[in-house]
Amino acid sequence: MKALLLILLLVSPVWAKETTSLNGMTAPDEKIVRKWQSSDGKTLDAELLEYSDSEIKVKNTKSFQIVKIPLTRLAEADREFVMNMVKENSIDFSLTHGSYAKQITGEFVKAESKEGLLYQIYGDPKWDGKQRYPLLIWLHGAGQSGNDNQSQLAGSPKALYNKAAQEKHPCIVLLPQCPDRAIGWKDQVADNLMTLINDMCANLPVDKDRIYLTGSSMGGFGTWGMITKWPDTFACAVPLCGGGDPSKAAIIKDVPIWIFHGDKDDQVSIDFSRKMFAALQAVKSTAQFTELPGAGHIITEIVYPKPELDEWMFKQRRVPKETKKGK
Repeated sequence: MKALLLILLLVSPVWAKETTSLNGMTAPDEKIVRKWQSSDGKTLDAELLEYSDSEIKVKNTKSFQIVKIPLTRLAEADREFVMNMVKENSIDFSLTHGSYAKQITGEFVKAESKEGLLYQIYGDPKWDGKQRYPLLIWLHGAGQSGNDNQSQLAGSPKALYNKAAQEKHPCIVLLPQCPDRAIGWKDQVADNLMTLINDMCANLPVDKDRIYLTGSSMGGFGTWGMITKWPDTFACAVPLCGGGDPSKAAIIKDVPIWIFHGDKDDQVSIDFSRKMFAALQAVKSTAQFTELPGAGHIITEIVYPKPELDEWMFKQRRVPKETKKGK
């Protein structure tokens, strides 16, 4: 014991100052023994005892000496290794202490992204921050465009995120508002939305393999457009009375898709959905298509309460890139 205290006293003047970091010193969840490398190329076989965004505490596996090492003294790969753990640790507390904490209240909260995109978000600060939750995104139709940050709730998939649904499968809900129906969910608006999604994934406990996208009418077209532009982001897509580019079906063939369209739609022809479904079938996609006999353009209240849709959607997980390449 005296020998260990002597070691710590000898080491302390070099780098063992009081830590001032985002999270304080954190012990890893499991034992980590690693060959650490310093910025000047020296190596040390040691067990990681604690870490922060400024230093690590390790135990030499040969001498059992315990030392604190500033991250600035580590090689780039080891700094990145530690900072990835720091980031995950900060996400564990993000519901109550992160950059979105004020928006996570257990109610829908209105906000605006750095790029100027209006949105409402739902999350519950009482959730276990160490868990990761699905992100459900709804793209509204043309009539809900504007800047009131309220109209986009009309037609939204409440059956998938209401109180009963949240008790069954808790999920973060994102309801963005398109500023102009003349633009729609494309070009800069789509880019701004994707930037917001990525930022939420980096700063909230989002399960990146369970990002679910759905939309109706203009939002249906937007759903097709988003998954075509970013096919590796979404775990599934549910486009209602929309349409996409059949020539690009191969790009999205691995995305689980469930299409819905009323056969009496007098605003967006059902042929848009039929053509997309046919193109997906041609590239051996597993996409599903439900034609709603007698239904017109407004089908959100028909589709979203379907229990089979709920069950299907929340089972979906993103297919890893390497798996896709191996097909």
